[in-house]
Amino acid sequence: MSATTNLLTSLRMSPSAFSVMMGVGGAGSLAGALLAPRISSRIGIGPTIVIGFAVSPLAQIPLLLAGPGLAWQIVLIVALAAQLFWATASGTSQRSVRQTLCEPRFQGRMQAANTTLTAGARPVAAAVAGALVLFLGVRVTLAVGAVLPTVPVVLLLLSPVPALRDMPVPLSPTAVPPAREGAS
Repeated sequence: MSATTNLLTSLRMSPSAFSVMMGVGGAGSLAGALLAPRISSRIGIGPTIVIGFAVSPLAQIPLLLAGPGLAWQIVLIVALAAQLFWATASGTSQRSVRQTLCEPRFQGRMQAANTTLTAGARPVAAAVAGALVLFLGVRVTLAVGAVLPTVPVVLLLLSPVPALRDMPVPLSPTAVPPAREGAS
């Protein structure tokens, strides 16, 4: 039995309710993408990024506490929508900062490296999560999955990112290290 099936069984959530949850989560993501520029101009690009990272572990708490019933399903739907809203707003802001600071000729490499690191970690994370579920159970694995995302939040809070209000000024072309001149 898969972890999702196990979780849905323990919460007594129907496939239809799960589909509604995923659909509302997707709508939250779309709203985050559409509102990211407005949010970052109002609260700052750095705080938008930090909030996006901070909401993720917080949104896992209802999943850890959830039980069967419609009330918990609504809580989980709202938590997922909020998580995906802020994740998308944060992601949009992160990419904007990276693209502003990265010289145009290195944009492709920067995006490829980012995609490789993030997408490349997913199969490993899925395998580790599957093993944890087998040995520790679904709830403990969810708890581990809620605690681990706090590490980037702490790192971000210790960085200059929270103070970043406006889009940073792009580096001048002369700021490229000499070893990279002429590289493409």
